[in-house]
Amino acid sequence: MEDLKVMTKEVASDILEGIINANRDKLMDYAKLLGLANSRARLTGPADPKCIFDEHIVDCLAALPLIPFNVRIVDIGTGGGLPGLVWAVCRSDVFVDLLDSVRKKCLVLEEMVRSLNLENVRVHCSRAEEFASLNNGLYDLAAARAVSHLGILLEYFSPLVRRGGSCMAFKGPKGFEELEEFEGKEEKLGWSGLEIWSYEVAGKKLYLFTWKKVKDAQISVPRRVGIPERRPWWR
Repeated sequence: MEDLKVMTKEVASDILEGIINANRDKLMDYAKLLGLANSRARLTGPADPKCIFDEHIVDCLAALPLIPFNVRIVDIGTGGGLPGLVWAVCRSDVFVDLLDSVRKKCLVLEEMVRSLNLENVRVHCSRAEEFASLNNGLYDLAAARAVSHLGILLEYFSPLVRRGGSCMAFKGPKGFEELEEFEGKEEKLGWSGLEIWSYEVAGKKLYLFTWKKVKDAQISVPRRVGIPERRPWWR
C-alpha cells in the first residue's frame, strides 16, 4: 500500500479556497441548521456551527474540483447531507439525491433543503440495496462519506451508476487497508481506473478513492438488504 500512497494526487487547494469564499455565507447557514438539527436527530458529531464548517463542510468541499459539470449524483448514507448537500449549495449545475435509511434524519434533511431554498436536491428514505433496484444506472456519480467498508461501498455504488460514470468514497488512512482486501478484483463490479486524491482538513491527512464504471457488474447486484455486509463479494 505504500506505493499507492506515494502515487496519490493532491487536490488543488487554491481552487478550494475560491469555492469556500464564494459560498461561505450559505454554507454557514447550512452549518447552523445542521447544528440545530443535531438536537433532534444525531446527524453528525459536533453541534457548534464553526466546528461543523471547519471539520465537515470543508472536508466535503475537497471533492468539488473532481466533480464534472451537469451531473446527477446520489449520496449514499448521507446523514446530515454530507457531502451531497454541501455540493448542491455550491454547484447549481448538479442534481443531488440524498439517500438515508433513517426516517428521522430524512425528515430533518427535507426541512434543511427547504430552508436553504435548494431546487437541485431530493431526499430519499431507503436502504441502498432497495433504492438501487428501482434506480438502476440512473447516476453519473455515486458518493459516500463515513459510511462503510470501501469494498461494500463499491457494491452499493455499482448498480446505481451508468457505464461511463464514476464513484467516490471519502476515507482516512484506513482506506488503504480496506483496499488491500479486494484490490484488483473490483472489475467484477464493473469498476476500473482507481485514482486516489489526498488533502488535509484540520491537520488530518484524508483521501478520496475514485473509480470509473467501465462495464456492467459480473455478479448480480443489488443483493438483498444486509447481504453485502454478511457475505462480502471479494471473499
